[in-house]
Amino acid sequence: MLGYFPTPYPDELLYSMVARYALHTGLKTNHRAVVREVFSSPTATAIPDLPSHLEALTQNLQAIWAVDACELIRSYTLAPIYLPFLSNTQAGKITEAMCSNRGNSIHTRTGIAASAIKQVELFRFCPTCLKEQLSTLGEAYWLRQHQLPGLDYCKAHSCLLKQSEVPFHPKERHCFYSATSTLITAPSEHLQLSKLEQQIYLRYTELLTLGSLRGLGTNRWTLFYRELASQHDLIQKSRVQHIELYERIRSLWTGSVFAPHFENHHDQHWLVDIFRKHRKSFHPLRHLLVITSLIPGTPIQQIVEEVAKLPVEGAQGRPVTIKKTRDINDSSKYRKVWLSLIEKNPKLGVKALRAKQHGGATYSWLYRNDRRWLEHHKPQKRQNLNKRFVCDYNSWDKENAHLLEVVFAKLMTEPQRKRITKAQLINSLPRASSIEKHLKDLPLTSNWLEQHAESVEEHQLYRLRYAYKVIKGQHQQIKRWRLLRLANIRKELLTPTIETEILQLQTKGLS
Repeated sequence: MLGYFPTPYPDELLYSMVARYALHTGLKTNHRAVVREVFSSPTATAIPDLPSHLEALTQNLQAIWAVDACELIRSYTLAPIYLPFLSNTQAGKITEAMCSNRGNSIHTRTGIAASAIKQVELFRFCPTCLKEQLSTLGEAYWLRQHQLPGLDYCKAHSCLLKQSEVPFHPKERHCFYSATSTLITAPSEHLQLSKLEQQIYLRYTELLTLGSLRGLGTNRWTLFYRELASQHDLIQKSRVQHIELYERIRSLWTGSVFAPHFENHHDQHWLVDIFRKHRKSFHPLRHLLVITSLIPGTPIQQIVEEVAKLPVEGAQGRPVTIKKTRDINDSSKYRKVWLSLIEKNPKLGVKALRAKQHGGATYSWLYRNDRRWLEHHKPQKRQNLNKRFVCDYNSWDKENAHLLEVVFAKLMTEPQRKRITKAQLINSLPRASSIEKHLKDLPLTSNWLEQHAESVEEHQLYRLRYAYKVIKGQHQQIKRWRLLRLANIRKELLTPTIETEILQLQTKGLS
């Protein structure tokens, strides 16, 4: 239980509070003591954006600050910018991991680890904000909004953020660095943003202060972006006009600080994917770039509320789509076109009819909206009377027998050869997989394999005779144990035939 903990400043990171605690209590250099006292764990890691062990921290703070873990996540971490764009299940797992002492998968679950938009490498600060903090508070602290990925601007003073010397994810995993003891002085650098760029900043900070921990799900965002495209006349015949959409949004950001996000060709661009069915999460900044481009005046809170009203994911995790009622006149029109195609092309099948003019679109519409009628009005399947390739099994059989003789003769000359199996012989032939399937049609091949493939016992006899030659060549006495050892035959596998062969070889060795 903690008897002291710093009072949080406006928009302060939880990491910054722990760093100030270490500074105020004189534990700045004793990093392990800090994490033990604050998180009741010697292994807690200093994570600035999405920390874990928050449940243990709240337990230690109850005597001086009645705060729960969700409030810490909502107000003192960067989680609120990521969670609304994930599924509710995924957001729940991330929140649970942040509360627990198992936080190793948090950055993977949010998509941060795989995102093309990387986190900041060093803590950032605004020089003017720093001076104001030191003059009014007597110390400095790390602001959440200054660490937002992809945003290098301080709206309060219209200047560029500066990088400190403090790594955002340091190699020393248990070190909390306070802003007061590490910042260096730097001059302010004024930056004039356009109205559209300012809108991005406002939405980013509004999303952060909104503090929503609820995941809205990929299906809701899919439907939202489709409706957004429809409102801007960017859908034609149920298809989003991705090229026009890409060019329109890209042109808005040309010459801005966000122009690098639109450099890739539209075929491989994230902007095309975000207007398709969402199969992955997108970085919050990319959502905000699209939303700001198409609906610049709408507050982010209103957008989140509208998205939350859309259908959620189905039981199997599939997107819920809004089905349109079928118009009888449409059915009649498409049926007539299909029947006309069949009448004009009586010899063609479905595939060929779909290749005709209007055939593909007509078939697709009927398949989606009038499938039962379509099943009863397809052209009859015609039997393919063209004779397929007929295999000459007799020639193939003779060729195999000849090749097997050549292969077998080569194998027999190899010293210390392995057992010649049926599978080995077949695999040495061309079209080996086909031979195995058609052995009943290849009698010569089948009989040859049966006669020449070695059994285990036959190969043991071969190894014994080879062992006899080796021992004889070394001018050693032919002993039973020497034969078995060199032939690598275990005693429990000996058969009467093997025993007879051993006796014969021993007798031969004596003569």
